[in-house]
Amino acid sequence: MSRVLSTPKQAPHGRTLVAGEPTLFHCNHYNYWLQKTLLLPTDLKMGEVIRDAAASVAHAWVSNAREELGFEDAAGALQFAADAFAQHGFGTIDFSEADADGGTVRTPTSHYGQCFRSIVDGDFAEPQTYFDQGYAAGAVAAAYGLDAGAFAARCEQCMALGAEEGVIALVRRDEPADSFNSPGEGKGSGQEPPPQSEHTNVDEAAVLEALAGLDFSGNEEGLIPRFGVMLTHHFANFYDRISFEFVRRMGDTGLLEYGEQLLVDAGYRCAFNTFGGIMTSAEWDAVVRPQCETREDWVHGMVAVVNALGWGVWRVHELSEDKLVVRIWDDYESRGWLGMYGEADRPICYLAQGGAAGIMNLVYTGGIADGPTLDEDYFKEIFESEDRYVAEQTKCMAQGDDFSEIVVTKEG
Repeated sequence: MSRVLSTPKQAPHGRTLVAGEPTLFHCNHYNYWLQKTLLLPTDLKMGEVIRDAAASVAHAWVSNAREELGFEDAAGALQFAADAFAQHGFGTIDFSEADADGGTVRTPTSHYGQCFRSIVDGDFAEPQTYFDQGYAAGAVAAAYGLDAGAFAARCEQCMALGAEEGVIALVRRDEPADSFNSPGEGKGSGQEPPPQSEHTNVDEAAVLEALAGLDFSGNEEGLIPRFGVMLTHHFANFYDRISFEFVRRMGDTGLLEYGEQLLVDAGYRCAFNTFGGIMTSAEWDAVVRPQCETREDWVHGMVAVVNALGWGVWRVHELSEDKLVVRIWDDYESRGWLGMYGEADRPICYLAQGGAAGIMNLVYTGGIADGPTLDEDYFKEIFESEDRYVAEQTKCMAQGDDFSEIVVTKEG
């Protein structure tokens, strides 16, 4: 299977850049719960934000790839856009009916369509493919040298509604719409993380080496089935933009803290499905579990895997059954915030908070080592338990600290 792709570049602290955009791994469950959260307050009009964020990162991605790979015409750029869409787990996309004036873009397979539908086991009432729509608009605009906001994208058919394929209509605007500008790599603190804790039997370097040998590219359908979930090798700046704009808009309604907690809750879902899927997988049993002699080793092992996801470098600073302190160097949420807005006035690592608390809930409250079934009953059993763990962010790189720090303790 030959694809026209940009060669990934390994940046410091476990980060990956593809055609100038930082990328990371998230699964269909986190993508579903995050989008569901953003769309719940309908008056915030977050669907437009999701489309615009996707258009902006796709436009930057394809524009950078045109320069990097030396495409001389739109056809080459659109081939990259289609191949990279599939490589990164978003599905398959066909630009053959679109040009500088607009047209039709088709998605025969779609992570945001069919993989969302599989989660709810049925049809949605409304289209879910905001990302696909924005990606199509931004990619075609970049291929023809137009501004990111050159096209309005409209969903004509959506696989989340039961359609056999997705169909997106692109309409050329008389004047380009204002668009969010991707900050690219973002900004970091420049500080080096310490080595892995000595208080564990887990060899992080060996875990990372083993994971590096696995294939995380999209299959023929442009999907990445791994660890019992569907992964995407997604855009950090997409996640940051839609999350932070949601918080800003919730703040404008006087519900800032509620909005922040909703994003942490989406992080719980990420931990439950992605981390839970990893810790009950054959890959875990082959690589990590043989090193785990204690429950603390399970925490260290999961943190080692996190360091392969492109989220920054996580370090266990303190760990017992009662408390986890995780410090994170170059976390993607802080880098994105600093690149987009400058220094923050409050902690903003919502995904990291949910993820850190999720590890403790899975290992200690939920007994993930016993191989439970990852269903809704199990989720409620551990994340709605009186003994559940909750997170507090005590340091944040986006606020000027050298690293971000998450403290996880039992609620109450």
